[in-house]
Amino acid sequence: MNTFNRIVIVVSLLVLIPLVTVFLVIPHVILSDVGRWATDLGRQLWAGDVPMRLGIGLLAALIFTVLALVLVFLELRPRRKRFIRVENLTGGMATIGIESVVRQLEYRLDPIPDVIAVKPEIQAKHGKVQALVNVSMAAGVNVPQMASRLVDEVKDVLGTELGLRIAGEPEVRINVLAQPAGRRGAQPRPVVPAPPAGLSASPQPPELPAPNTLMWHDDDAGEPVV
Repeated sequence: MNTFNRIVIVVSLLVLIPLVTVFLVIPHVILSDVGRWATDLGRQLWAGDVPMRLGIGLLAALIFTVLALVLVFLELRPRRKRFIRVENLTGGMATIGIESVVRQLEYRLDPIPDVIAVKPEIQAKHGKVQALVNVSMAAGVNVPQMASRLVDEVKDVLGTELGLRIAGEPEVRINVLAQPAGRRGAQPRPVVPAPPAGLSASPQPPELPAPNTLMWHDDDAGEPVV
């Protein structure tokens, strides 16, 4: 809302600067022209259809009223705090941003096994912090044990590491993701029975007798000896 207010103020001033300058320099001309234009417009409105004129006027007034009430509500509504005061300091004062608290929780909770996604929501109320953590987890986890561990981690981060006062108990919302269709877990491998004692695990082929070889002697007359 602060940005919107600045834009409205800057645009309004840029428009008013030339209008006010011209009016102050030649007020007699401006007033005469404005009076003549207003008189002509009044005559045209009196000559027009009365129900049509009243309907358009009421519609324009209703639109203006709704827009004005919306702007008033946006301006007066309580703004969310961006920083939280750190407690238990020996001296001085320190504050920490809401975004920093969210990043610290993500840093601590993401490495936990079976945690897929973490989305913390932090709010500051009366000097204390209220935490709501949405956690997406894989199928097959023990939800009570995991919820207890997550709550302890959130308390440790907020109270011990960041030194913040916690409003009530942290809330953890766990969403267990379904296993994708068609995806099966690892199948067990069949167990091969061990061979009996005294037998080799891999049987060797029987040894065959060596084939007959022909040998030649230098002093033979060319007859092979078997």
